[in-house]
Amino acid sequence: MRSTRLGLALAAMAAVLLTACGGSSNAGGGGASGNIRFSGWTSTPAEDKLLTDELAAFKTKYPNINVAYEPVPKDFRTKLKAQLASGTEPDAFYVELGDAAGFMQKHVLLDLRSEMSKTGTNASDFAGGVLNAFKTGDAIYGIPKDSNTLALFYNKDMFTAAGVSPPTKDWTWQDLSDAAKKLTKPGQWGLITNPDAARWAPFVYQNGGQVLNKDNTKSMLLDPATVEATKYYLSFKQNGSGTYSGSLGAGIGWPGDAFAKGKAAMVMEGGWLIPFMKVYPDIHWAASELPKGKQRGNLVFTVGYSISAKSKNPDAAWTLLNYLTSVDNQKTVLHSGFALPTRSALASDPYFADHPAESAIFAGNAYAKPFSWGVNSGKVADAIGAALERMLLGKQSVEDSLKQADKEVTDALAG
Repeated sequence: MRSTRLGLALAAMAAVLLTACGGSSNAGGGGASGNIRFSGWTSTPAEDKLLTDELAAFKTKYPNINVAYEPVPKDFRTKLKAQLASGTEPDAFYVELGDAAGFMQKHVLLDLRSEMSKTGTNASDFAGGVLNAFKTGDAIYGIPKDSNTLALFYNKDMFTAAGVSPPTKDWTWQDLSDAAKKLTKPGQWGLITNPDAARWAPFVYQNGGQVLNKDNTKSMLLDPATVEATKYYLSFKQNGSGTYSGSLGAGIGWPGDAFAKGKAAMVMEGGWLIPFMKVYPDIHWAASELPKGKQRGNLVFTVGYSISAKSKNPDAAWTLLNYLTSVDNQKTVLHSGFALPTRSALASDPYFADHPAESAIFAGNAYAKPFSWGVNSGKVADAIGAALERMLLGKQSVEDSLKQADKEVTDALAG
């Protein structure tokens, strides 16, 4: 997907993903002490306060560790890369999902396994594959601080009016197609399918396909399962039961807009849509897990906490990260409503019983793959997004467009 479209489609996600969540309920500090620097980007005032409150609570529990918090109002990723290049980076910091593979390849992050073993923190403590984006082989270079997957959000009033039963986690592709057709009428579409790699990829995984091979070294865009999933993704636009948000005119910049303004009966979004919908109280909505194809498939969006490979006080830095990612701290953040946890132990938390949309999103962690395709992830997503746009606009056939994207991805991987 083109970077501009990615910005529109995922802009609302930032507020959810910037919240600190966090590590082991047995957040041991041992004898760690001294000074460390910690940095991340700023978010909304409420979420920023949540993090500073966490840091204050950490100071109370570990008075011998002094944390100098260095928030960055904008261009955090650019600043962090410059700091890493000059050796002036903080001891601990956020790592954006799209940067993780490149940082690991450059060996600028600390392998956390030794520190994790000291506190009994296990990779299996974290839900599904959410940790995989920060791993190379068995080495672990980051702990996910929160998570988001995609869910199928639907307009309850539109379903009732059309006589369509609400989605369930057992819905299939056929159920989704049938419902979209019944929910479409003048000025209202069943499902939004944008030229967006982040919405297309789950269908590929559901069909048993891949975007790249396991090692992220080879394009799999021409694999029959990937081609078939792409045709299904486009079928809503082609049969008139769906459209893409860019076709709906001014004022609708992403699928969430279309949903909030009553233009779409269903959209595939993450937790970032939930606070957005509070501005539209007249839209009565709910959410379910994504439909399944040959298998379940989804994407996980996350941000990690990492430690510099050059940190002079890794024990203290890990004590902080382990505290922020602890079951107790993640539970606090979950109940604040700002972000979903990555700890498997919280799957049965009573919060989810009262918040079914969040429950559906968290459930996706069990089978989701990271929204990242290695060091060339941005170029891969751009090539796919451009291909989907050509297909949605009728400028190229599925086969021809995927062949072009396959060449572009192959060139990116070779470069």
